[in-house]
Amino acid sequence: MTLFVLGNVANDSLYYVNKYPKSGETILAKKVLKDIGGKGFNQAVAARRTGVNVSFWTCTGSDEVSEKILKILEKEEIPTNSILRQDAHADESIIIINNDGRNYIVSNCHNAESIDQNYVKIMFNSMKEGDALLIQGNLKEDVTHFCAFKAFKKKIKVFLNASPISFDYPKILPYVETLIVNESENKKLSNSKIIEIGNKILLEMGVSNVITTKGDRGLIYSSRNNEFSFKADKVDVVDTTGAGDVFCGTLAAYICLGNNYKDSCLKSMNLASLSVKKCGTYLSIPSKKIVNSIKN
Repeated sequence: MTLFVLGNVANDSLYYVNKYPKSGETILAKKVLKDIGGKGFNQAVAARRTGVNVSFWTCTGSDEVSEKILKILEKEEIPTNSILRQDAHADESIIIINNDGRNYIVSNCHNAESIDQNYVKIMFNSMKEGDALLIQGNLKEDVTHFCAFKAFKKKIKVFLNASPISFDYPKILPYVETLIVNESENKKLSNSKIIEIGNKILLEMGVSNVITTKGDRGLIYSSRNNEFSFKADKVDVVDTTGAGDVFCGTLAAYICLGNNYKDSCLKSMNLASLSVKKCGTYLSIPSKKIVNSIKN
């Protein structure tokens, strides 16, 4: 089985500040860090470190950062022959992190927005029944819908991390095996202020499994036949950037490797909790050694 990850990759600039600025206020960063990120990239790397076979599909530029991205992927044993290149700079994200480790992120996805159905059709030609597909909310609506529908028809499990939410999802959700969202995304998609009710509403929309993450308060899982929740261990938070991607990538990977949802959620939550103890995006993804050491 192969886990296909379709999503973006970006050049991250992380600014660590004592507090967020007020409107019109200029503040000085106490630390600036350059790293590689993007939801697709983060999730692909995190998944690969569990040992699952990963095929990463994305679009990037032709500058020095894009070359660096390819070298990192090769180092992670993720093939790069399927990656689309264009004459442009790599996509970028500006991330501002306060003393609590919380962040604000502003991204451009010019290259990711170049991903179209023709490119996706090439990806599907290399997929077979029993494979899995992990996608995020940074693809165009028509591409997201096409991916979910096509995968469903080919009996390929679809994992959807609906972040960011930039369009309506009702017509897409019936083809989704597993939906992963945070609390605010749950509320936006379900129109419910109560997470447990929101999960049930999303199940009624056609999703088979719903996982709502609650940051340092754990998660809630719901399916038609099961429901459980976990509380996260208290840790010293340095930077929450990419923690959700660590969770999504490893969760999809563990399911592909034959783990059940309860074990997979617990292990992925623990790995996400470890990632917030370090600065950066790629730099904060737990190593293979740490991933292998995680027990239920």
